[in-house]
Amino acid sequence: MNFHEMAAAYVLGTLDPEERTAFETQLAQDVSLRREVASFEETMAAAAGQMVQAPPPSHLRDRVLAEARAARPIRTHSGTRRKRGSTWVPWVLAAAGLAATTVATLAYRAASDREADLAATLAASQDALAERDSLLATFLGPGVRTASLAATGQAPSMNLYWNPDAGRLVMAAYNLPPAQENRVYQLWGIQQGLDPVSLGTFQTGADGRALIAQTVPAGFDFDLSAVTEEPAGGSPQPTSTPFLAGNWSAAQ
Repeated sequence: MNFHEMAAAYVLGTLDPEERTAFETQLAQDVSLRREVASFEETMAAAAGQMVQAPPPSHLRDRVLAEARAARPIRTHSGTRRKRGSTWVPWVLAAAGLAATTVATLAYRAASDREADLAATLAASQDALAERDSLLATFLGPGVRTASLAATGQAPSMNLYWNPDAGRLVMAAYNLPPAQENRVYQLWGIQQGLDPVSLGTFQTGADGRALIAQTVPAGFDFDLSAVTEEPAGGSPQPTSTPFLAGNWSAAQ
């Protein structure tokens, strides 16, 4: 494993002490390696923001607190009460029975709702963890290739990570305003002398960011990548001039 292949592991803190020392020695004198580390750090920060554990629904906490406040102990009074007539006793017992049934029904429903909420939260957390593991496998796999796409004199930028063995590509875009209505962004893989190959369409959020993983069929190879703005649904070939472009690192 060369130093560029170790960049992701360095950012994630998974190098052993000897590897870390050697890597930092090389890092101090290698400008391209420092750029690659900075790129990984930026992408990992974006991943951390999107892959956080899904929080429980806000109404779940409110309901639990409300039920806890309602479940107060029944106060008892000492002393002897004056004996009342017995004609109202059956009605009281019937009302008490109805109240008990109602409370039991409501409690059952509340428990069922809580169980459904917790199951949904667990499922969301498991999905987030699975996506995180998939991203890490892409970054840390051998032979990972990278590309940094930029626009001349403009703010948008993009980092790409391609793991040919896994057939997985991760794209992280920054400072890119959402595409206009009925338009999308489309990423292309380009090999000299051949038609561009679509690597999928995407849209950014209100913050101008996007972190997306795409599947790349086996056997594809690219010299560079570019991004264009296309009609909704994408295009078989680019219909506009690329506004982001960059070369892929050489295969290791």
